[in-house]
Amino acid sequence: MRTLRIGCTVRPTVLDRDQPLRLLQWENMDGHLQLYEPPTQCVGAPPETAGRPESLEVLPFVAERWEQSADCTTHRFFLRRGLYSAFDHELTAEDVRWGWERSLALGTVGAWVSGNAGLASPDQVQVLDRYVVEFRLPHPNTILPHLFTVVVPTIFDAQVARQHTTPEDPWALRWTQTNGVGFGPYVTEGLTSDGSFRFVKNPRYWRGPLAYDAVDFVEVRDPAERWRALQRGDVDVAIELEVPEGQHDGVVVYHVPTTWRYTMGMNVTRPPFDRVEVRQAVALAVPYERIITEACKGCAKRMLSCVSDTIVGYTPAHHRWEYRPDEARRILQRHQPLPAVKLGYHDEVPALPIIARLIAESLSELGLPVEPALMSREDHSFVQFTKSVDMFLDEFGPMTVDGRYHLRHDVNPPLGGIFDYTGYHSAEIDHLLTAAFRELDHERMKALLAEVQRIALHDVPWVPLAQQKFCFGVRGAVIGYRWYPLARLRCRDLRPRG
Repeated sequence: MRTLRIGCTVRPTVLDRDQPLRLLQWENMDGHLQLYEPPTQCVGAPPETAGRPESLEVLPFVAERWEQSADCTTHRFFLRRGLYSAFDHELTAEDVRWGWERSLALGTVGAWVSGNAGLASPDQVQVLDRYVVEFRLPHPNTILPHLFTVVVPTIFDAQVARQHTTPEDPWALRWTQTNGVGFGPYVTEGLTSDGSFRFVKNPRYWRGPLAYDAVDFVEVRDPAERWRALQRGDVDVAIELEVPEGQHDGVVVYHVPTTWRYTMGMNVTRPPFDRVEVRQAVALAVPYERIITEACKGCAKRMLSCVSDTIVGYTPAHHRWEYRPDEARRILQRHQPLPAVKLGYHDEVPALPIIARLIAESLSELGLPVEPALMSREDHSFVQFTKSVDMFLDEFGPMTVDGRYHLRHDVNPPLGGIFDYTGYHSAEIDHLLTAAFRELDHERMKALLAEVQRIALHDVPWVPLAQQKFCFGVRGAVIGYRWYPLARLRCRDLRPRG
């Protein structure tokens, strides 16, 4: 049996993206991507051209095509025929409908994604025949094909998933947490004797034979040891490395762009961050380059907007924040005396403690006393949600490159997102985003999103610190990586050289 071994920080523990717990951990997204596939996906690119505009075009995938009404309120997706799960069930429109109904009922990530298109009820998702599913939207909207690239709401093999429902668990949450039941390239086998988590190939995968019979995710928590394991040949691929890009004695290391970034939010409902000028001073006090070199080990780059440069609608035209400590000091002096504040962070991401220290040292020296406050990831999420912390660090990003989705995630409080955690609200941004979602002309839509970025960068309720890169290495015998907006590994694409 040909097995691909991947060195990772933490092995997958929750394989269902609509679980209410630990949704955003990368190890769980990495597992999900091997099991499930979406109706549409971006063209993608090899690592050398990752993130270029031509790689972001949305194409049919599990759906062979789609149609939309003239007013863009009705969208029909025509599924490919002959797609089978590892349980020998053919993909049907009912599988798609059930996945969307499940997400809406659970009210977690899939429901949030659905809401971006105005989908709030399963009645808006109709099965027209075995292979055609129709979505009926309340307003004109062209975002739906982009939302389908997100992989959630998930397309399950509904026949199998339903076998594991109970009156207490009507959506099989308990079973899908650790069992994959999709139409993707792999299916779960579980833990191996050495503690790795194994996926085995779906023998009926629709795109043809896979190069690897099994994929093992091998937990190696320390990035330096992960790198040594790759060099020794203990693993074939290693992710989340802290190694320069390029050739390294039979190993190739890639740094590719992502939609994810590091951010620092400020609670605008609390002094002193209820003052725009103080927030602007904070943005001028951040040592951006040190964050990239010392905290991110070079696996990040500067952000020139409040969205990543892989986002459709991104513009650097309104970039304004650089490290200018003298200017920051002068502004802060005008607002003295300033209270001491706490900066909340967790340490599950290695860069965050270093970022917290760098920012706290800089601001404290310039006149705003900052105390870094380490907490668990769960507590960190809680204090953000309840707005019970002064400042906080976070790492996150959208799962699609659509700028409407990204900015609504960040700046529209009714739907949540990082800006909601700060208590910030702008009626002007709400108006612009509503118009952008209903705008059918692509260039006019981008102009509306550019104006949202201008306002958000001026008001700066949170500071964009750095855009993350996905840093991974492969031994020379492994080729085929293809970049998609999440940047993570899709093992279906990998193959041995020759």
